[in-house]
Amino acid sequence: FFSRGDIYQENLLLKQKVEDLEAQIQRNQELGIMNQELDNKYLLAKVFSTYPFNVNNTLTLNVGKKHGVKEGVVVTVGKNILLGQIIEVFENKSIVRTVFDPQWQLPVRISQDEIDALLTAGIEPKITLFEKDMPIQVGDAVYSAGSDFPYGLKIGEIIKVKQTNSNLFKEARLKMPYNINDLREVYIVINR
Repeated sequence: FFSRGDIYQENLLLKQKVEDLEAQIQRNQELGIMNQELDNKYLLAKVFSTYPFNVNNTLTLNVGKKHGVKEGVVVTVGKNILLGQIIEVFENKSIVRTVFDPQWQLPVRISQDEIDALLTAGIEPKITLFEKDMPIQVGDAVYSAGSDFPYGLKIGEIIKVKQTNSNLFKEARLKMPYNINDLREVYIVINR
C-alpha cells in the first residue's frame, strides 16, 4: 500500500516529467533545435528543504566542487526548463539563484517568431521590453536567449499581456511550468 505522501510525491514527479517533455517538444518544433542533450552533460542534484521558510530566490543543492559543479553553470527542471544559475559553490553543496530572484534579468525570445524581450525575474517573473506591435499571445512559450545559457531552454508561458506606461513597450506575466516549493531534484548542466 502507498501512503498519501508517496502518491503526492509521485504525482509531482510525473507532472515535472510531463512539463519537461512538453518543453523539449516545443523547443524542437518552434525553434528547430535538435536534441541538445548530446552536447550537454547533466548532473542530478537534490534540493535541500527550506521548510517552513520557502525562500524562492535561491535554492541549496546537495552537490558541489567535489561533484564538478562550478559557479555560473545552468540549473534546469528536467533537462529543458530553465530554473537558474549556480552563484556559489562549496565542497558538497551549491547555491542556485533562481528566476524568482528580483536582481536577475535575462534576454529571452518568445514563440516561434522569436520575438526579443527581457525576463525580469522576481516573485512573479515577467517579460518586459517587447515592442507593442509584436504579435504576442496568451500561451506563447518563452525561451532563454542569453549567451550564458543553452539557447532555447523553456522558461514559461505567457498568461497575460498588458500595455506599459511608456506606450512603446508591453509586458507580460508568466506561468511557470513548475512549483518551486515542490522541487526535490534538479539538473545541473556541467558541460556545454
